Amino acid sequence: MFGSTRRSKAASVAATFVASAALVMTLAPAGHAATPSDAEITAALKRHGDGTWTQADVNLIRSIPELAAVVEDVTRPEEVTTVSAPLNAAGQPMGQNGAPMDGTQTSQVMPPADAEPSIAGETVITPAEDDVDPGGSGFSPMITGGTWKMTHITHTHRSYSGSIIFKYHTYAEFNYGGGKVRAWRERYDDFTNTNSVDVKVAPKRIVDTKSAIPANSGSSQMKREADLCVFKYGCYATLHPWAKVKVYGTGRTAIGGSGV
Repeated sequence: MFGSTRRSKAASVAATFVASAALVMTLAPAGHAATPSDAEITAALKRHGDGTWTQADVNLIRSIPELAAVVEDVTRPEEVTTVSAPLNAAGQPMGQNGAPMDGTQTSQVMPPADAEPSIAGETVITPAEDDVDPGGSGFSPMITGGTWKMTHITHTHRSYSGSIIFKYHTYAEFNYGGGKVRAWRERYDDFTNTNSVDVKVAPKRIVDTKSAIPANSGSSQMKREADLCVFKYGCYATLHPWAKVKVYGTGRTAIGGSGV
């Protein structure tokens, strides 16, 4: 268990969970002849956490709406998205028309004010990478000063009811030009959308790496540890969300990997 807990509207959520816990065992779950016992639910949650779950465990959790809304759906395909945008001299993201993005568009690219920046003394520098963008020219000799760009990866975790348990975000700002990744600037990670579930986040990253530059390409990776907890039954799973962004000297970005 960790000292840092990401929960918004904590008081109202806690009250809701207490009320829900009182109701869980009085409701007859759909698809079951009898209400599962606390021991059966605890065992099913434990197997969800250690990866040994069975379809029977999935069916049990799905049959109880209060649990289906807060337990991560282990059968759901990975849901990962990425967005990126070049930055102007003021650090504002620019749209395809070359004008600064509006507030909504900016929030989809840039980290929020409470996102946690990387710490220089804790960042591991990995060897330079020589992968050339397969879809790019690889060299732009007229570029001087390069272009700054922000890239943002979001890894979304959902419950059996489809609601969001949390989103893990990673951000990396890099400079490219002349066919090279020239520099890294700010890099962040963040957890959001934890309104309805108790997500306890470890205070320190497990992984924080960036590759040496200048180079044809580069990678930035961050990884955290987080406990998922539910009312009455406590913490049932420890996840390790991570994301790696691959950037090229042409400015192109790609997801280099992600998972839990």
